[in-house]
Amino acid sequence: MIPTAKNYFVYPDCIDGRKSFNGLTGIIRGELQRDPAGGDVFIFVSRSRQSIKLLFWEHGGFVIYYKRMDNGSFDVPPLRADGQGRHISEIQLLQVLRGIEFQKEKQRKRTRQTTLVLEQ
Repeated sequence: MIPTAKNYFVYPDCIDGRKSFNGLTGIIRGELQRDPAGGDVFIFVSRSRQSIKLLFWEHGGFVIYYKRMDNGSFDVPPLRADGQGRHISEIQLLQVLRGIEFQKEKQRKRTRQTTLVLEQ
């Protein structure tokens, strides 16, 4: 079972699907500069995007949740420009695991506001 009410972090690059506990915890410590046993859930997608691994700490040991798509591929939310792109919500995680596609975020154009000047 996937833990709820946690912080969920997506690794921004694709990984070699053969990586297991030691390889994934090494990425978390070395590249993400985070503690893999800190209670967060880390999400890794394979190069083919047909498999996904979640690594988290639970009751004295690491757990890997592994899922492989028979048809289609996993899509992760687009990375945001504000530096928060690695963090996703629990709802977004469930959408990823169900194979739901994400739309790329579009920035809305700012409309020009006109100001009224009252003459006296």
